[in-house]
Amino acid sequence: MRFKTKDMIQCAVFAAILCVFSIIAIPAGAIPFTLGVLGILLCAIILGCKKSVISVLVFILLGAVGLPVFSGFKGGFQVLAGPTGGYITGYIVTALLVGFCADHIPGNTIKSTILLFLSCAAGVILCYLFGTIQYMFTADKTLLQGLALCVFPFIPFDLLKCVLACAIGIPVRKRLASS
Repeated sequence: MRFKTKDMIQCAVFAAILCVFSIIAIPAGAIPFTLGVLGILLCAIILGCKKSVISVLVFILLGAVGLPVFSGFKGGFQVLAGPTGGYITGYIVTALLVGFCADHIPGNTIKSTILLFLSCAAGVILCYLFGTIQYMFTADKTLLQGLALCVFPFIPFDLLKCVLACAIGIPVRKRLASS
């Protein structure tokens, strides 16, 4: 795929959106509540697989070099290697899965919306998987402790994020495709 200027601008804009969505954090124990997952889902639905993965990689690289783009205005490689780093790296596979589905689910029907919602939920589960595994190893917790601290409290909010991502992302993707 050859990148046009429009593609590069879209990737940069969504990398910036991810930075803003991820910074804002509400402390909730081991893992803070952020809008990062919503940003990833929107990015994947609107941009599709390739461009969303590039946007996520740019976001992660900005944080890895020290810019304070991760939750709570944190940055640096130590965040990626720390207890919450698996969730950040899980964003890549989430964008890959949801973006792939967004590219291959045709139309704007109720069926396609449900399928896209299910792909968002599956992407969130993948993010949970990556994040919880890293959290368990870095914080020396059991699987049940990891799930209790890092997954169960977030399920209702992340399902809401999936709904919002579909409600916002599908019409925006349609509008961008027609322009």
